Amino acid sequence: MSHPMEKRSCPRAILNQIVEFECVDTMLGPPAEIRATGIGRDISDAGVSLLTNRLLRRGVVLTVHVPAGEETAARSVRSEVTWVQGTRHGIRVGLKFIA
Repeated sequence: MSHPMEKRSCPRAILNQIVEFECVDTMLGPPAEIRATGIGRDISDAGVSLLTNRLLRRGVVLTVHVPAGEETAARSVRSEVTWVQGTRHGIRVGLKFIA
């Protein structure tokens, strides 16, 4: 049985931590009104996926506040929404880290 080709360029690690994020796109309103939380599902050097109840659209730029892990320090990273998928438990979002 063949496996579908992996699209990810970087291996991911399970995160399973609450992360905060805020929208950088001020067209949606003042940043204080766009702060939200989600559950970070997995993370790599290139991006992170999270589960949230906040509806986001592709292309939106966020600042994601990733908590410290066992081997990593806490950090805030600018990220772009690359995909959005509805689930039974909320909205799953894929984010690509950007400079």
